[in-house]
Amino acid sequence: MHSWWKSPWWAAAAVVVPAGLMLYGVSVPGGNYDTLVAALWGWAIVGLAWLVTSVAWLGDSPPESRWRLWPLVVVPAVFTASWWASSGDLVGKATFAHYRADLERLADRAPVHEVTAVGPYSFNSVGRVSGCVLYNLRGPGMAQASGFAWCPGTTPTEAHWSEGEVFEPIDGDWYVFLVRHGAYTNRATGADPWGLQITELRSIPHV
Repeated sequence: MHSWWKSPWWAAAAVVVPAGLMLYGVSVPGGNYDTLVAALWGWAIVGLAWLVTSVAWLGDSPPESRWRLWPLVVVPAVFTASWWASSGDLVGKATFAHYRADLERLADRAPVHEVTAVGPYSFNSVGRVSGCVLYNLRGPGMAQASGFAWCPGTTPTEAHWSEGEVFEPIDGDWYVFLVRHGAYTNRATGADPWGLQITELRSIPHV
């Protein structure tokens, strides 16, 4: 008979933490480095616990009672679903739509030079540049810099920006931007503005 702490339900319940962290981490353009790293460590720990529990229960349980181990299916199922959801732009764009009005109100305070939070967004600064209000995110995970640009009545073009910024329209006068790793040599290769991209995940010192 297995101890209660070896129950397959523990691993199944624990997936909520890394799955939530992963989705939260990609809710901002370029991802949040600290949150995504915590999510990956969380998945590693949950995966190890799932593996140990699976081996223990499958080895000791009689074949006729193995149907009770169905909670073990939850871990790979949630992992696959959360990884798929995190890899696209749905989470990021839905989050932006929810906080759009708050971001527009923040523009009235520009320039803002201290760290300012709006929902999941933590901005190093909010300022006006070349006809746009630029929202610089703190601690991006897959780019040197990232954030939003609100450009009423104008369109941001590379000719007006010197740091390697790449802009992608979201809705109306709103754009998401990022400065890719190595943008000075080739701004066309590297991370997309939205979604989990493990190969681009690097630590950037907080400013």
